[in-house]
Amino acid sequence: MHIVRHPDEPTLPPRSAVVTLGNFDGIHRGHQALIGSAVADARSLGLSSVVLTFEPHPLKVLSPDRAPQMILAHKDKLELLRSLGVDVVVVQTFDRAFAKLDAEEFVRGILVGRLKAMKVWVGQGFRFGQGRKGTVEDLVRWGGVLDFQVGTVEPILVDGAAVSSSRIRQLVTDGRVEDVQTLLGRYHFISGRVVNGHRRGREIGFPTANISTRTEVLPADGIYATLFSLGERRLLSVSSIGLNPTFGAGPRTVESYIMNFDEDIYGASVKLAFVKRLREERKFDSAEALTAQIRRDVADAEAMFGALKIASA
Repeated sequence: MHIVRHPDEPTLPPRSAVVTLGNFDGIHRGHQALIGSAVADARSLGLSSVVLTFEPHPLKVLSPDRAPQMILAHKDKLELLRSLGVDVVVVQTFDRAFAKLDAEEFVRGILVGRLKAMKVWVGQGFRFGQGRKGTVEDLVRWGGVLDFQVGTVEPILVDGAAVSSSRIRQLVTDGRVEDVQTLLGRYHFISGRVVNGHRRGREIGFPTANISTRTEVLPADGIYATLFSLGERRLLSVSSIGLNPTFGAGPRTVESYIMNFDEDIYGASVKLAFVKRLREERKFDSAEALTAQIRRDVADAEAMFGALKIASA
């Protein structure tokens, strides 16, 4: 997959393309349907598949107080786009100058002029250009003039409601991680680096990997059955998100106890996928009481992984 940081870069491949565009936060099932349509079309026509995405999210520039937290770190979004078979990702820097580009200028100058779109795939409610004034109908009209086709994808429905990034954010922040899987087509995960912690877990017999995460959307405080990815390895784990109230409330941390594992991984880049919430975070009267509860948490997680036929790999 070729990554272009701006559509004016000379490294942009010269071939005509099938293009889809959007912020694509989460790469959820709706996004996957849209991107999959573009990739399949491009392959059948012998063209390049191009995803045009924006960094940062437009609201972070235009209305920071309303800007959502991101489900995916930018690097993780690019990795997922690669896994979907996309040929080229164009990362357009979204700033106030770009926001002033009206819809027709955007179509003529970028979609056709720079990306050489032969076909453009969008969602049915797609809006674009200055003030989001451009509509799908406008895109179809300009396609007739500028000789490109427009394809649309209907929303993906789960439990009667459209899959959306905002719906996923709410479920994750509520701690309902098991409900998110049907919307994402995978477990919600965070990514980051293992850093030094207080080593309290090691002192009570459950050493943990402390993760400094670059992901913005974290599940609610609590204890979770998780999958800890270290390179190509996937390890069963139990993870805590919260303030560690038993030892005096501190900064919010993400810590993972990896089952049957005893390696030094400080500094490693890792991912942590959330399978199920086991319980809320609680304050215990003593370290001994906490240790007993952790044993129960690990047993519960092991039983759950067994029932789901999930193993380390």
